[in-house]
Amino acid sequence: MLRPSRMLAVPLLALALGLVYFTSPAQEKTSKPDFDMTASYIEACSCDMFCPCYFNDHSTNHMAMAEHHAEEHFCRANLVLKVDKGSYKEVKLDGAKVWIATDLGSDWSTGKDSWLVVNFDPSVTKEQQAALADVLGQLYPIPWQKKAVQTAAFSWNVDAKTGVAHAKMNDGKGEVILEKVKGDNSSHEVVMRNLKYWGAQSNDGFRMWKSKHEAFEGDGHKFSYDGTNGFLITIHFSGNAKPASAD
Repeated sequence: MLRPSRMLAVPLLALALGLVYFTSPAQEKTSKPDFDMTASYIEACSCDMFCPCYFNDHSTNHMAMAEHHAEEHFCRANLVLKVDKGSYKEVKLDGAKVWIATDLGSDWSTGKDSWLVVNFDPSVTKEQQAALADVLGQLYPIPWQKKAVQTAAFSWNVDAKTGVAHAKMNDGKGEVILEKVKGDNSSHEVVMRNLKYWGAQSNDGFRMWKSKHEAFEGDGHKFSYDGTNGFLITIHFSGNAKPASAD
């Protein structure tokens, strides 16, 4: 028979072990991120398929206009996104639409020759704009040489039946038309997987929808390309808000 002191020690030991288990770091609940976003894109750029940007630290060497007789490094693109579901602290982001026009420049580690124009659809509130400015700044962490913000209405539509994706600014100053690339099996899309999209933690794959036409005009920039790179993608991105004092 156990003596009283030993009988008391057994349950105390069990209690102590239980407390250690329930308070151990492995069992602690992870803190909720400040923002979490799932967004779908209609995207096109001036390069040939498929994006060399994802495999290099510099842009493609393009031949410039014939009259210039020179070569240039650039990647001029339209990234047109729609937030499928998202939040930033207490701000809901569901349905917010943003049109990003950019030239990644010649070296995105330094931001040389780069520029960025972020266009918010008028339906995006000021609170949502401020939230998305932080989210997108972290998603695309390039030291842009020139940045601008605009507001203009635009449409965003992907028609899986016809295999056409179309985004167009109401004022006609921006447009992207993509056509689905046909694979060997017509019942399946051509999709590139296991490739990171900028700062996003995950994505559903790069869906090969070649650009029929992309164009943009604004803030002193203007470009237009036909038959170049294009794709559809849905990304998942979460993180913490950037401190107000941070650059």
